[in-house]
Amino acid sequence: MAVGLNAAQATVATTATLIIAARPGRKEVTIVQHGTADVFFGPYGVTTSTGALLTGTKGTSVKIATEAAIYGIVAAGTQAVSAVETF
Repeated sequence: MAVGLNAAQATVATTATLIIAARPGRKEVTIVQHGTADVFFGPYGVTTSTGALLTGTKGTSVKIATEAAIYGIVAAGTQAVSAVETF
């Protein structure tokens, strides 16, 4: 069975920013922090009050088993993150 792999980067801002689009059949997404600003992630419309926290430590990561789109937001400025998905 072949496994697909895709990597992307996004610059998360103070409004809900798409980190990775939905993909039917996706097995997992790993989001990796590139800097020191906390990133809050979740579905479209995520806020710093409703999102799950990806701490502002360079290299911190989280794995999520979902086919859904993932959005992120920061409290101030911007923050780069990577997303690696398997499908």
